[in-house]
Amino acid sequence: MSQRISLHRSVHAAVAIAALSLMAVVATAAEPPQTIAKPITKEDREKMAVLHEQMAACLRSNKPLEDCHAQMRKDCMASLGEHGCPMMGMGRHSHGKHAASGSNP
Repeated sequence: MSQRISLHRSVHAAVAIAALSLMAVVATAAEPPQTIAKPITKEDREKMAVLHEQMAACLRSNKPLEDCHAQMRKDCMASLGEHGCPMMGMGRHSHGKHAASGSNP
């Protein structure tokens, strides 16, 4: 009897693993293809430098970190557009939004 239960559990585990594997394949296939990012121009690099200098000044102030991040996002989008803010999780090579606590992704 215990062999039958063990076999039954093994079959259930194998089916569960197969189902999870299939779901992972389907989820990966459903992702849109990555687009090739355009090169960053000298002008964009200068704009990014100014934005980072402004962020540094904000971080040195007594303002909350969340306020500095919000201002950086706003200024970046105004200066470089919606897809031009890679460091804020909104751009060319974004790796997801950074947490307001300052932790790395």
